[in-house]
Amino acid sequence: MKAKLWYRRILCIIAIIAALYTGYVIYSYINHAIPDKIHVVVHEQEEFNFHLPLSAEITCEDKQVSFSGKSNIPQSAITLDLRDSFTMQSSDMGTHVISMKLFGIFPIKDIEVSVIEETQVIPCGFPVGIYLETDGILVIGTARVVDDSGNIVEPAYALLKSGDYIEEVNGIAITSKNDLIHTVASSNGEDILLTVRRNGERMRVAVSPVKTGEGDYKLGIWVRDDAQGIGTLTFVTTDGKFGGLGHGVSDVDTGVILDSSEGKLYEAKILSIIKGEAGSPGGLSGIINYQEGAVLGKIEENTAQGIFGTADTDLLSMAGYECMDIGLRQEVKMGPAYVRCKVDGTMKDYEIRIVKIDHSPDNLNKGMEIRIIDEELLAKTNGIVQGMSGSPIIQDGKLIGAVTHVFVQDSTRGYGIFIENMLSH
Repeated sequence: MKAKLWYRRILCIIAIIAALYTGYVIYSYINHAIPDKIHVVVHEQEEFNFHLPLSAEITCEDKQVSFSGKSNIPQSAITLDLRDSFTMQSSDMGTHVISMKLFGIFPIKDIEVSVIEETQVIPCGFPVGIYLETDGILVIGTARVVDDSGNIVEPAYALLKSGDYIEEVNGIAITSKNDLIHTVASSNGEDILLTVRRNGERMRVAVSPVKTGEGDYKLGIWVRDDAQGIGTLTFVTTDGKFGGLGHGVSDVDTGVILDSSEGKLYEAKILSIIKGEAGSPGGLSGIINYQEGAVLGKIEENTAQGIFGTADTDLLSMAGYECMDIGLRQEVKMGPAYVRCKVDGTMKDYEIRIVKIDHSPDNLNKGMEIRIIDEELLAKTNGIVQGMSGSPIIQDGKLIGAVTHVFVQDSTRGYGIFIENMLSH
């Protein structure tokens, strides 16, 4: 009897664990399929389809937002099969929240709805030179130093970490690594007090410089105070703002998006193309004109969605004045589209296919999976190469996003970001 009782208890425990796991998997799947935030144009009916085999109730406390399903009767709450399409409309600009309940009972998710005006931008697609100054001196890592007695020491070990930003030295703000080098060189071995920003929090760290056999002093750290490269500009707005890349500028060693204090766009020219191959993404090789007269704009933000700032007159002239409507994520569909870029000195639209759409909030700049199918572009680049990040993606005459990443093992494939994510950075 005891054995049977224990057997039943074990079966019950297994059943409970299986039910909890199943519930977790279902919740994760739903959370992945439904976005955290959506955009709609004021007074416009926007159509949505989450493609989920579930029944749910969708409600909004704000009476300015209405829904309609198969019945086509606008109302503030509808119950529908999430495999079916539904429409949403708002007569009020601003931010609203809609709630979803599974079977009308269990809360699934709250979605932030941003109601915006109809938006037009000027699509670009040409290369630009990017220069960013870090907000503080970025610590790449620590290093060992041979002191004047021949001992191998690592003075900054466990005190500084990769990704730290040095803001002050002995209470004085510094703006370049040369400032740090000069202070260490003149320290005579006395402790140096560093004010460091780590994960957004400021802290103070005392490090003892080491005297080397050459008679100079070192802290044993690798640092960086700027970054530069070539990327593609995505758009310019009618009020002179720009956006590019579709992803942030990251440090080449740490992979962390740089905290930037300021930056500039410069004129750039592509000289050659290194074609992508399996295991090697290829790239656009060119030169950046760093002369003062070649400045195209001021970079004001470096974010996960791209670089953003204010365009100079020359950049506005380069962009032209051909405005294009943006396509919101609910308008994006799998199938034919175009990528606009200037890889060989001529601006062209090349044919691609959107093969997958991901509304998950986890994939901020990987909402679309794309494949290059244009034979001309494939002959030039073998697909997507480094430097093409930011190239506008156009579908049905609307700017829907930008290229962001390439598949290292298959350069014909890559990811793109929804344009609304760039505009709402």
